[in-house]
Amino acid sequence: MRYLISIILFLLIVLSLNAQNQAQYNHYIANQGLLNPAYNGTRDIISGLMLHRNQWFGVKGAPMNDAINVHGPIEDTNLGVGIILANDNIGFTNNFDFFAAASYKLQLDRNDKFISLGLQVGLSSNVYDGSKAVAPDFGDPLLAGKESKLGFNFGFGAYFFAENYFAGFSIPKFFNPVYNDDAESLKNTVDFKYLHSYWYGGYVFDWGDVKVKPTALIRTVVGAPLEFDVSANVLLMESLWVGASYRSISDVVFLTEYVINDQFTVRYSFDYSLSSLNRYAKAGSHEIGIQFDFSFNKRPGMRSIRYF
Repeated sequence: MRYLISIILFLLIVLSLNAQNQAQYNHYIANQGLLNPAYNGTRDIISGLMLHRNQWFGVKGAPMNDAINVHGPIEDTNLGVGIILANDNIGFTNNFDFFAAASYKLQLDRNDKFISLGLQVGLSSNVYDGSKAVAPDFGDPLLAGKESKLGFNFGFGAYFFAENYFAGFSIPKFFNPVYNDDAESLKNTVDFKYLHSYWYGGYVFDWGDVKVKPTALIRTVVGAPLEFDVSANVLLMESLWVGASYRSISDVVFLTEYVINDQFTVRYSFDYSLSSLNRYAKAGSHEIGIQFDFSFNKRPGMRSIRYF
């Protein structure tokens, strides 16, 4: 059993170092600032987000993610700014990102349709400690020693939104850690077959006395299977969102969001694997986050009228 779990984690780490090395989030619409620099500053207030994700709860070495994103507009301009700190730990690898983001928003017509273009630059730290691995083959150089790489990184994105619908595209990180077999070390490099791109969108409409928000997100990596999420959330009593999502890698997700007041919102989600992985991660995955909104101008605590 110990070797089986180690093999599973090793396969996940190989994916982390190559095709799938970026964290996934259940509340991706609420976490757009982490995925798309063009979203930073597009709301009419200062907004912050803190979240923690514990994936496959109970499995030793399973992915664990923490992130902070704070962003807002620059008064009397079309510019927005933000900062992003994200840490992704899986098995014996740890990836940490620090980005500063900037966006420029253009109004397309008089009906409040906007497009925003964004860029983020910063540093990515990648640490790989193969000495923590438990494996029968101790002669594998990939499972010996500790490697780390600190390097420059950048990403860009585009975001279109109106009063009740939106769409976005982004490549958050161009540089990725790749294991160099010849040098037996990590190499921070741009390789197009490892680039993650995100395509997403959603729509908010009234259905009787409630609001409904269907959304979708597609993640693409060259050489890896296409992944997508589809979800639907319903707003009850003007303060409680409840919904569900399906992820193409065989996960079903239950989503909740509670608006405490004009300044604070809390979110929780639980995802359960429909694959054989649930034999080892019976407690599923858990994600919790808190968002705060405030303003330094004459409208303290005013919340954006948008639901995204």
